[in-house]
Amino acid sequence: MNLDFEPERFRRLLSQASEQVLSLYASLPRRRVTHASSPRAVAEPFAGSLPETGMEPETVLRDFIPAIFEHSTLNISPRFFAYIMSGGSQVGILADLLCAGLNVNSAKWHLASAAAEVERTTVRWLGEFIGYRSGAGGALVSGGSEANLYCLRVARDVQAPGVREHGLAGGRALTLYASTETHSCVTKSVEMLGLGSKHLRRVPVGADFRVDVARLEQEVRRDVEAGLTPFCIIGNAGTVNSGAVDDLVALADVAERHGLWFHVDGAYGAAAARVDGARELFRGLERADSVALDPHKWMQVPFEAGCALVRDWDSLRHAFTYSAAYLRARSDNEERWDWMGHTFQLSRAFRALKVWMQLQVYGSRKLQAVIADNLQLMRQLGDEVDAARDFERLAPVTLSILCFRYVPATGRTWDEASLDRLNARLLEECERRGQFFITGTSLGGRTVLRACLVNHRTTQAETRGLLAHLRALGEELVASWERVA
Repeated sequence: MNLDFEPERFRRLLSQASEQVLSLYASLPRRRVTHASSPRAVAEPFAGSLPETGMEPETVLRDFIPAIFEHSTLNISPRFFAYIMSGGSQVGILADLLCAGLNVNSAKWHLASAAAEVERTTVRWLGEFIGYRSGAGGALVSGGSEANLYCLRVARDVQAPGVREHGLAGGRALTLYASTETHSCVTKSVEMLGLGSKHLRRVPVGADFRVDVARLEQEVRRDVEAGLTPFCIIGNAGTVNSGAVDDLVALADVAERHGLWFHVDGAYGAAAARVDGARELFRGLERADSVALDPHKWMQVPFEAGCALVRDWDSLRHAFTYSAAYLRARSDNEERWDWMGHTFQLSRAFRALKVWMQLQVYGSRKLQAVIADNLQLMRQLGDEVDAARDFERLAPVTLSILCFRYVPATGRTWDEASLDRLNARLLEECERRGQFFITGTSLGGRTVLRACLVNHRTTQAETRGLLAHLRALGEELVASWERVA
C-alpha cells in the first residue's frame, strides 16, 4: 500500500508546515522562553490511545503542532541563556528537510555515496575550523557525549590492543585522568567501556577552575607504582560549569612523557580555538590524539550534530571495523568509503548534510564572528556585574559563561546559606516568569547563577535586559522575604 500523497496535496502540506515554522520565528520577540504549563497539561493533548485508522495530516498539523510549539522551551530565542544550547539556523532547517526527504542510510557507500563523501569533507573542514592536525580521522555523531565515548573507545583500543578480544577481566586496571570539572558524560563513557568509574581519577582544580597539572602527574606516577596501567589524560576545552580551559600544552607534555593518549573534550569550547580573543587559550589542542566537538553548540547547527575527531583514520578503523557476509556488496572496493567501518552504527542518518550546508552557506569567517560576538557580549556582561553593587561574579569569564550571584544591596548582612536560598529562588522565579531563561550550578559549595551564550540572535539588548530582569526579580524576592521575616 503506497503511503504517499498526491503531489499537489504534499505541496500544500509542506506549505502548511512551513507557515507554522515561519510564524514561530516571526513571533520570537514576544514569545515566552519557557512555558508555564504543568506536566499534566503538557501531556494531555498527546495521551490518547494508539490510533487504528489515523486522521488527516492537515488536522494533525493544525491541532497538535501548535501545542508542541507552545509547550517547548525555546532555545532559539535570543533571551535563552541556559545550558550550552545554540539557537540553530534556518540553513539547518532546510538541510533537515532535504535529508528527511532523501532518507538515505549513510553507513554504506553504495547506499549513500554522496552522503559518504560529504561527511568525509565535513570532518576535514571541522578539523580545519578548530586548527586540529591535518589528516585526522573522525565521524559525525549525535553530540558531545557520544563524541567523548567514541574517542575514549579508540583510546582504549589503541593503548590496550588486547582488550577488544580478551576484555578487561584479569588484566591490570586501566586508569585515566580528568579534572573535577569534567563533564559527567566522561563517567558514563568510562562505565560503558567497562573501565570502572573508580579508575577515573578526578583531579582537583585551582581557583581558576583549571586542572592542577602537577597533581595530575602525581596521580599518574602513583598508579604506575601501584601496578596499574594509565592510558589516557582528558583535558577540558571549555567546561560546562564555568567555561574554563585547561592548560592543554602542559597536559600534552604530561601525556607525552608517560606515553598516554591525550583526549580533549572540546564539545563546547573548541569551536573558539581560532577566534581572536580566545585563540591563546587553546594552544596545545593540535597535539591532542582526539577531540570531541559539537557543531550543534557554537557553530549553530540544529540538533543533533557532534563530531569525534581522532589523530588518524587507522585508529578509528581499528576500533570499529568488523566484517559480516550480508553487509558485503559486489561493488565494494578500496575507493568506496564505508562509514560502517569507522563508526558503531549500521544505520546512520545523513547528519553531515546540515553541518556541510552550514559551512558552505556561512563560511568559517562568519561563524567565527558569531563566536567572537558572543565572547564580547558575555565579557561585557561580566564587567557590568563587577561594577554592580548587587551582583557578585564567582568565576573568570573565560569563554561565554558567566557565573555570578545576586547579593542584595541592603543594610542587612546576608549569610552564605541565605544567599544560596535566595539565588535558588531567583532561578525558579526567572524560569516561572518565562521572559529569560538561565540555569544554575554550584561552585565552591555556593549556589551560582549561570548564564551561557551560544546564540547568533542575541544582542547587548538581551544581555543587559537579563541583568535588569534578575535585579527586578531579586528586589521582589527580598521585599517578600523581609515581610515574612
